[in-house]
Amino acid sequence: MVLSVSLLCLTLTGCGSGRTTAGSTASGVVTIEGVPLDSGTIAFSPVGRGSSAFGRINSDGTYSVETDAQTIGLAPGDYQVAIYYEPTETEDAQGNVIVGANPLAKKYGDFDRSGLTVTATEGDNTWDFDLEPKKARRNK
Repeated sequence: MVLSVSLLCLTLTGCGSGRTTAGSTASGVVTIEGVPLDSGTIAFSPVGRGSSAFGRINSDGTYSVETDAQTIGLAPGDYQVAIYYEPTETEDAQGNVIVGANPLAKKYGDFDRSGLTVTATEGDNTWDFDLEPKKARRNK
């Protein structure tokens, strides 16, 4: 019986100390030319060793960072940042799936090409990112 309760407790988020903080919390707003990005994920990759972190971008462009399901924030240190858009999907009258346009420039989805870096310090950090839109394709 004690073993069953212990195993159950280990699988539930509410048992024990609950969620912990990684040393730094981080949040902010992602916009494209001042307009909030309405969906996506922001990812932080440590420069050197360490754990990556991520944040879900809400419909108003806001995000907060987690290292994993049990850890809020990220460890202090330097990070490269990538931002991924998740376009909406709708169906037309024939039932075909129509994927919305991605407004982000392709470079933002690549840690090495995004040009986005941050330094997390102990305590609360706020990083707002105002991105460039995807360039229109030129017809030849």
